[in-house]
Amino acid sequence: MKKFVLTSLTAAMIIASTGCGKKVSGNEKPSQKETTSASAAEDTIEADSDEELATVRERDIVSSDILDYEIYNGGVIITKYKGKESAVDIPAEIEGTPVREIGFFAFEANEKLTSVALPESVQTIGEGAFIDCTSLTEINLPAGLTVIERGAFAGCTSITEMTIPEGVQSIHNGAFAGCTALTAMTVLSRELKYENWGLEELPNLVIYAPEDSAAAEWAGAMGKYTIY
Repeated sequence: MKKFVLTSLTAAMIIASTGCGKKVSGNEKPSQKETTSASAAEDTIEADSDEELATVRERDIVSSDILDYEIYNGGVIITKYKGKESAVDIPAEIEGTPVREIGFFAFEANEKLTSVALPESVQTIGEGAFIDCTSLTEINLPAGLTVIERGAFAGCTSITEMTIPEGVQSIHNGAFAGCTALTAMTVLSRELKYENWGLEELPNLVIYAPEDSAAAEWAGAMGKYTIY
């Protein structure tokens, strides 16, 4: 696994405003920062050869002073936070539509961010969503969560514990790589398989899981298992 490079970007974020803002045409070229973020992801996240980065498609982004988002397939995807608070409480709905996803690099390298409260409506935490948020110490993973994409929490060097909900079906490459303070992870699912999340790199990590679960088997093989 390649080492994650901690960037020095200082974007911060707070609770999403539900007011409409300026819409950004899907035909506009991506900003230099977005291009740089995608390049950084390729440089820092070790991917399988048959894996691809987020699919490019036409997007209808709504922009405000606080955040950017899009409404897609009946749900809101948070695409970028621009607030300045250290504690973020993400709303369950925007424009009457449930927030379903924290998008691709949405919180990237926010060094002021210390805590995030996710609503139960969130199902996906996207690729690199919280990468290099080095001051982040608290974040809840909601019961409705099903997917954590690769590199989602990579380089979050202040998180000490994490609970993976029972409904999570997949966690992808390097999701927790470089989370050097992580010492306790509770895995509630009995079926969740390990897919190179980056846990091998964390010598002080203890994994709590139900007895006879898939997590108990793979965590035991790592020498990191204890019964939940």
